[in-house]
Amino acid sequence: MSETPQTKAELMSQLAAGWQRLDERLQALSHAQLTACTAPGEWSIKDHVAHLMIYERGLVALLRHEPRWAAMQLSLKFVRDSESFDEINAVLYEHYHARPAPEVLAALRDVHQELLLALAGLTDEDLFKPYAAYQPQDPGVNAYDPVLGWLIGNTYEHYAEHLPWMEELLVQQTKSQVEHAEA
Repeated sequence: MSETPQTKAELMSQLAAGWQRLDERLQALSHAQLTACTAPGEWSIKDHVAHLMIYERGLVALLRHEPRWAAMQLSLKFVRDSESFDEINAVLYEHYHARPAPEVLAALRDVHQELLLALAGLTDEDLFKPYAAYQPQDPGVNAYDPVLGWLIGNTYEHYAEHLPWMEELLVQQTKSQVEHAEA
């Protein structure tokens, strides 16, 4: 990963570069590539896109001082009681799995624009305010760490985490097509 940004300008630069990589990759995909699942219950590329969108939606709420988890259609109690992010992500998957790919893509782009607007009002100093300054109702374990960590982890680092999984799905789709053609 790249160096941790120390200014808003550095954050915005890394965010723009990460977004460009993600958006260019998504634009190159067909509807079939976005929606194909390699096995029942497995995530499609569209499901990864929905996941990224949901977490960005949470960031928008966080920066607006609105309940982050509620914006993600989760209760704070559920999040606190969850044993892992896998459990949380499974519930999010169920919320969004049936949504059509064009709707999910449009939602990701819309939420990303909302995030950019929310970030526009921040100062360099705001990036280093604790999470709890934005979400006082959610005094979690890391509530006094700088909000910058959430911004990085739920944007360009999140894209970089999911892009290889999406690429692997494309490889699996190609293998499956070849196997079907040879059969």
